[in-house]
Amino acid sequence: MSRIGIIGAMHPECEFLRTQLTATQHSQYLNIKICHGQWAGHAVCLLESGIGKVNATLAAEWLAREFAPDLVINTGSAGGIRPGAQVGDFVFADRVCHHDIDISPIGFAFGELPELPVYYPVPERWLALLVQVADALHENHHVGTIATGESFIYHGDQVSTIQHRFDQVLACEMEAAAVAQVCHLHGLDFLLIRNLSDVAGAAAPENFTQFIEQAGRKSTELVLALIEAI
Repeated sequence: MSRIGIIGAMHPECEFLRTQLTATQHSQYLNIKICHGQWAGHAVCLLESGIGKVNATLAAEWLAREFAPDLVINTGSAGGIRPGAQVGDFVFADRVCHHDIDISPIGFAFGELPELPVYYPVPERWLALLVQVADALHENHHVGTIATGESFIYHGDQVSTIQHRFDQVLACEMEAAAVAQVCHLHGLDFLLIRNLSDVAGAAAPENFTQFIEQAGRKSTELVLALIEAI
């Protein structure tokens, strides 16, 4: 039996998954809703962290200390910023960065903190399994960089700045790099799965509201299929 930790930020990104797990037990840490359960013979711990990097960090640290997972999956929605990406597509990170960290005036690269990398790479074996599962389900997906920051990204000037500073960014969201950084420091494997609830442009806020539940449900279905394949 593997121990799988899952972090989602918002209620629509977590609620369907909560209803699918068996033998569930519920608790709370600070503002984080915790659900212990099982799926396909594996122990699963789902945390609804709340939006943003601080909340995601708290959730990932709790998982590392209290659950000791074999794999951490950060799942939910994101906004696409590359041409060709459409609402409903999946984005799988092969690496993730903080797009809003900038201490470049004192000699660091954009996104870099002292003694930490700019990009946090996703373990290749887990990414390969994820792609295999998505292909079997005929889910349209893109693999590349996810960029994390504390803003909803949809304006053209926001997008151009991120694309200028970082390579091959497919989507932006608000938690993944924080989860990856905690996992990096603890030596934990992690996967970052996002379904696009919106794409950059004037309609993005409206699309987010319209498609966030769809993104949460599609992400849940893929995560459950992935756990079955482990």
